[in-house]
Amino acid sequence: MRALLVLAITVVVAAQASAHVAPSVDENNRYLKLTPLGDRVRLAYTVFFGEVPGAQLRPSIDADHDGLISESEAQTFGTKLAAEVAAALDVSVDAGKHDIVWAEVSVGMGSPTVRGGSFSIDLITYLCLPAARGRHAVLMRDRFQLPRPGETEVLVEDSPGVAVDHARIGPIEDPGHDYRFVGAGGPLADAGLDLVFTASDRAPLGDASCNTSGPQAQRGVPTSLVVGAAAVLGFVLAAIVAFVRRGRDRRPARR
Repeated sequence: MRALLVLAITVVVAAQASAHVAPSVDENNRYLKLTPLGDRVRLAYTVFFGEVPGAQLRPSIDADHDGLISESEAQTFGTKLAAEVAAALDVSVDAGKHDIVWAEVSVGMGSPTVRGGSFSIDLITYLCLPAARGRHAVLMRDRFQLPRPGETEVLVEDSPGVAVDHARIGPIEDPGHDYRFVGAGGPLADAGLDLVFTASDRAPLGDASCNTSGPQAQRGVPTSLVVGAAAVLGFVLAAIVAFVRRGRDRRPARR
């Protein structure tokens, strides 16, 4: 049920976000959207290659040079870009470093032909919280060197049961939590996004995959129980051996 609720929110967020992103003619744009939830922050990162730079890139993506960009060729390019973006993101959650692992890498080529133009790479990850709900802080710097950088937008989305205490980039704090600037990384690379929010009991929770108490231990019999069982088994075996020996000692000698 919790997972379904998070999925529903994700769908709504994606629908709202689609109104923001747009291709350029000569430049490449990037769009970051953060949605705080009860046990995680959903981060959507979109790179939108413009008409001209997109057309220039397409022939290099067509690995077999057949004039068409297959799904596997597009995914190979998207996976490479995703790794570069992940390496350039410096994220901490409640003062603890958070490595970026993408849950989704989606490439939208539009037309598969190398003669096409703009296309986008959509990346999704989840910043897991050390404890569900309560007050949390996220600091994110983006040092990804986008070629021919155009517009950058950073948007903090609203979600049920979550109050954004503040969301600012450097000294700038927008009441709508929507920041746009043009050019290279700028304040997002230097000061970064400083986000503090409070998730109430109404904030939705996802599944156990985003439990940040650490990697989930493999389920099985607890070690203490195994040790205890082994000790009991050893005692029982020793008692059986002693009983057998006593029985042999009591037998009359054969004549």
